Amino acid sequence: MTAERVTQRQIIEELRDLEPGRWLEVLDFIGYLKHLATSEHERARPRKMTARDLLQSDLTGMWADREDIGDSLTFARQLRQQAEYRWRATNDIG
Repeated sequence: MTAERVTQRQIIEELRDLEPGRWLEVLDFIGYLKHLATSEHERARPRKMTARDLLQSDLTGMWADREDIGDSLTFARQLRQQAEYRWRATNDIG
């Protein structure tokens, strides 16, 4: 029997033929199948990093001991400007 030929009605009929004492096993197996499907779906696409993930990562504070960075906002702005200048120079945009 292939999955394409199985209907909901067939599943329910098979469940009716099963002694009620085994229904808990059926529910457990359905839960297992759902878990597998969720796990496969999560592995198929990369997980997005949340703000909490970022705060708990090693990235936060990795430059805390650097003395050449005074105001972090000014430093970040300068880095962005330098990157934009390099991008414009490389792409010949005036």
